[in-house]
Amino acid sequence: MPQESLRRYREELLQALQEDAHNEERVLRRLDQIRAEEGIAATAALLLALTGMSFEETEARRHWEAILAHRRTLSGGLQRDVALRVAVLDYFLNLNRAVTGPRLIDLSLSEKTEPGAAVDRVTGLPNAAAFLASLQAETRRARRYELGLSVLYLDLDDFRELNERHGELVGGIVLREVAILVQNKIRDIDVAARLSGEEFGVILPETERMGAFLVAERIRREIERHGLRRGVDGRPIRLTASLGVARYPEDATTADRLVERAEEALHLAKARGGNGVSVYYRERRQFIRFDLTRGPVRLSVTPAPPGEAVPAQGRARNVSHGGLLFESEVPYAIGVELQVVCEDGRRGARLTLPARVVRVEAIEERPGSFEVGVAFLVEWEHQESAILEFLRRTGAAA
Repeated sequence: MPQESLRRYREELLQALQEDAHNEERVLRRLDQIRAEEGIAATAALLLALTGMSFEETEARRHWEAILAHRRTLSGGLQRDVALRVAVLDYFLNLNRAVTGPRLIDLSLSEKTEPGAAVDRVTGLPNAAAFLASLQAETRRARRYELGLSVLYLDLDDFRELNERHGELVGGIVLREVAILVQNKIRDIDVAARLSGEEFGVILPETERMGAFLVAERIRREIERHGLRRGVDGRPIRLTASLGVARYPEDATTADRLVERAEEALHLAKARGGNGVSVYYRERRQFIRFDLTRGPVRLSVTPAPPGEAVPAQGRARNVSHGGLLFESEVPYAIGVELQVVCEDGRRGARLTLPARVVRVEAIEERPGSFEVGVAFLVEWEHQESAILEFLRRTGAAA
């Protein structure tokens, strides 16, 4: 196919996407029309427009049929329509691994942002003002119907160095790809936005704290994997993210305050070395953690690890209204649900609560031992009362 024709049809397909970015079926119909009327390599033109990669028409059609099938699979699995460009990116990243360095063309890159526009021109996501407006509306809805609400605050680690090493053009492409990755990991009712620079925010309506943590962890892992797969000049780039999680109404009751809490948790994740998720917990009392190491507290964890008939034993370190820290010889996986039982046989105190693993770290001075942090899966007043009664009876609260 002549390069002049390829460029012409590429521009026409780009124009069709620009005119109606959400009605991508129109682009598919135009693709079939061009192929039927002109008999030219229209599929190659479309893939060039969407990815910046050139293919021979035969190879392009093979990719195209696979992309359409992959899009149907994704839509069926997620039970919602998946955007064409999302399916294209996911296909080249996760299915056709022989192709390296795919990118999606930012259709709004050459457009000027109108004053008061609610969309970030680099990523196509809502901007900070639109994010705050959406969060204010969600907090009002949560207050009216007594619903929960979680917020994620995301920052790309060492992004300034990436910009300096590879240039702002690559940095802009990375930001657009991160935006797509984030959107691909959240629900239709969730809202992702670019807050500033390399910082993003996500609103998760009707989501409890641990559910938000798991979403944040999925996003973090996907961004890290994308950096290893993507590559620049044939070499992988180090792309990681730190995230903070905060929840309404436990952590804050206003939109701006909730964002501040999530940002505080983000800074904690940064302080721990980055590439991690930190959850904000509001200090309801003067002492949020109580030391359990000084008393004879026995700890058992169920369900038992595979191959063991009895619950695993552990050594409790401290407990708070939000979770428990203990030592174990079992390297539990992040997200695993456990039943935690603390007992003080001498005083008859017992505490049983469901929990989910949020942190696991090897203890260097004791090989084969791990420090395990769990968050309790209930957030009601009777839970806190049960914890305080246990601490009172064991004497730990003293």
